Amino acid sequence: MAIERILGGSMKEQLKDLMQTEDLVIEAVRELVKDELKSHIKNRIDEDPELKAELKESLTYYFTSKARSVYAELKATRAAARLGLSILPDDLHDEVSEALVTLFEKEIGSVLERAL
Repeated sequence: MAIERILGGSMKEQLKDLMQTEDLVIEAVRELVKDELKSHIKNRIDEDPELKAELKESLTYYFTSKARSVYAELKATRAAARLGLSILPDDLHDEVSEALVTLFEKEIGSVLERAL
């Protein structure tokens, strides 16, 4: 019985190691296939200057629209903050303004860190 447990445990570990190796091989093959597809797509784009220009233009529009969207959200947030501050009592105005500035500084800092 003890010998069976030792052998059983050993086989279990060997199978586990084998499965981890198999996962690594599968992952490597996936990466190779992805690289090959990327290369094929890049070659097709490079072969067709009109398609390349169209893709470049569409990406420019996409990023421009994303930037405009972010800008619109910032403007709306600023307007909402100004509205909120305007309806506060005078004695809370300075305290809340300072808290908002601190909050925006932290948020902008984290956005910049993620972007860079």
